[in-house]
Amino acid sequence: MDVFNVSNTYAQFMSNQMQVLQNAKGRQGLPPRDRKSREDTSTRFMTTLMLTKGTEKGHMIHSSFIPPAYHPCITPMADLRRIAIRDLQLETHHRGTYLLLRSITPPRRRTGIMAIMKDENRDAVMLQLFQQEDEDTRKAIEIVDVGTILLVKEPYFKVMADGEYGLRVDHLSDVIHVNRDDARIPGPWQPRLVEIEHSAESLKTKGNIALVEGRYWDAITEYTIALRQPATPNEIDIIKRNRSLAFLKVKRFDSALLDTGFPTFNPNVPEKALFRAAEALYCLERFGESCEVLELLRKNYPHNARAVEVLDRARARYLEQKTGSYDFKLLQAKAKKLRPPHLDHATYIGPVEVRQTESKGRGLFVTRAVKAGELLLCEKAFSYSYADEREGGRSKITLLLNPETKHASLGAEADLIKLIVHKLHRNPSVAPPFTTLYHGTYEKASTHTVDAEPIVLVDRIISFNVFGCPVSSLVFHKDTMANQTKEEPSHYSCGIWTKASYINHSCTSNAHRSFIGDMMIVRACCDLEPGTEITFLYTSLGDKNAQKKLSHWGIVCDCAICLNAKTTKAAVVTERRKLLEQMKQEFNIAANGVFQAKKIERLLDALDTTYARPADGLPRLLLWDPQLAMIRTLEFVGKALTSLGFIVVGVDLSPTAFAVVKWGLVVDYLVEIFMHACTAFAAKGAMKHSKQAEEYAKVAYKIIVGEDTSFSESYGK
Repeated sequence: MDVFNVSNTYAQFMSNQMQVLQNAKGRQGLPPRDRKSREDTSTRFMTTLMLTKGTEKGHMIHSSFIPPAYHPCITPMADLRRIAIRDLQLETHHRGTYLLLRSITPPRRRTGIMAIMKDENRDAVMLQLFQQEDEDTRKAIEIVDVGTILLVKEPYFKVMADGEYGLRVDHLSDVIHVNRDDARIPGPWQPRLVEIEHSAESLKTKGNIALVEGRYWDAITEYTIALRQPATPNEIDIIKRNRSLAFLKVKRFDSALLDTGFPTFNPNVPEKALFRAAEALYCLERFGESCEVLELLRKNYPHNARAVEVLDRARARYLEQKTGSYDFKLLQAKAKKLRPPHLDHATYIGPVEVRQTESKGRGLFVTRAVKAGELLLCEKAFSYSYADEREGGRSKITLLLNPETKHASLGAEADLIKLIVHKLHRNPSVAPPFTTLYHGTYEKASTHTVDAEPIVLVDRIISFNVFGCPVSSLVFHKDTMANQTKEEPSHYSCGIWTKASYINHSCTSNAHRSFIGDMMIVRACCDLEPGTEITFLYTSLGDKNAQKKLSHWGIVCDCAICLNAKTTKAAVVTERRKLLEQMKQEFNIAANGVFQAKKIERLLDALDTTYARPADGLPRLLLWDPQLAMIRTLEFVGKALTSLGFIVVGVDLSPTAFAVVKWGLVVDYLVEIFMHACTAFAAKGAMKHSKQAEEYAKVAYKIIVGEDTSFSESYGK
């Protein structure tokens, strides 16, 4: 929703690749006719590596075609049969088998990480590892380097984009890094120099050195091997405690928590174990449990000043999580300063629950009566990918093209796939809210783990649930008002918000989403009765291509606006276009100093008569914009609100207080309409009416921006 779409730009590119894939499929199951020798394969790779070294900086686009979706291996390693490179067949997933490979080259990083691998028969093949961590997170040589030994489960052998042959791995669980003490390593591949000492203590020391030097993965390896050596219970506790810190550094919070001994701490649990458990729980957004551990830390170690500070932070998150009480001014300040704008705040789920709808699958419903402007959700992104809007989203240029779905993902959306893959792989405990989201007709894997590794399938779920988002809806609102533009919004930054993903579409939506950094705020647009389904827009209001875009989600919108567009006679459509063109001409004349107000009013009245149903049941999308331009009197304030589906009283300065009886469509310009009313009432001396109009302006602003703490700064007194 609202994600910057580049699919049309690369349509021809994808069409060509579809033909390449079709041609390759014709060779499915066949052995390659012209396999290169190990020497030739290695030499070609090294030549390319040297020629491209240092040239892949800046804004180069690293593109990759995503193969047809396939399941990772779900067969336990013990049940797989070993094969050799010479056994591989083209365009085939070799189910039930594995390859044991050793790298004979350094890696080359593009969209994936590539290296030349050999097997025991000394045959060689290019290996492409996709969905690996970025270089600034984990260097390519830490993943695969000369001498690295890998097990590739159910290898996928294919014709690559350049016409050569290679192995492609898209699932992290399909590759196992073989440690140096693994019994599966063939004799010739064993290290030549046998280490003098393999004691737990010596390995722990090596791990400590790696930890201090920031080589966290190396530290984890050393500690893990150390734990397989004979050791006393105390030594084991120390090694695990040290490994928990390394796990925290690489964001493996589940593993870090397990190494601390949580939740069954012994009576003399060390400070470090408690601190690391509390930090892991905090990062897993288990704030209540984090507070409990920190309370125990304070009790057992009362002189630990740091514990008080951390506990205050955990309590603040827990309060947000339970009550929805946020310092929105602080959130805005943080989102303005941080890049990427990842905010350290908790998710609040308000009076809502997921239920089955009659015809749209699952939806989100309110559990009690709700007032317009009330907070329904304030949800931190499950995963968020930032792209600098000023650079046109080019801060990271990765292009993924999927010929199967005819969709192209550029920059942040492409990076989001990798971010979620790694989040789920590192911390399987957080997976259920994501993996239970709508995934279309694609059949998910029958198991969640294999060999204690999580099975991760994300791209289909992402394609149906991703949200494009501005860094700040406040800034977006200000820009919209300043530029007076009504172009369809599309955003480069994007994310997944799992609870908000259950909200279905309607053009006559009753809720509105806004953003502050990676926090999505959902507020009610009108008063809602208990049991009402929450809906918001998936496309722009009045988008002529809405039905085509909605088809991606399998949606045919049947709201009043869409039904009217479908059933309105051609003659009426022609008449509306004619009246709108006449109004456009009159506004152009007005721009030159001749304002024919009465003529424009007659045209607006004529346009209004082309609608049969009352506006509160069928908002007049064609009217509110010109009526906004005409607002100089309270009469047109009322007309503009009515065209948006509002029912209001007291606009005529009658003794009846100015009030919104029924809320209509909420658009950015609604705040301006209410502020016009505020000014007009004040000019007439109706200060009570004016104050009420200002309160409605604040509610509209809160719905659109997400908060009202910045209202005075934006609109003044």
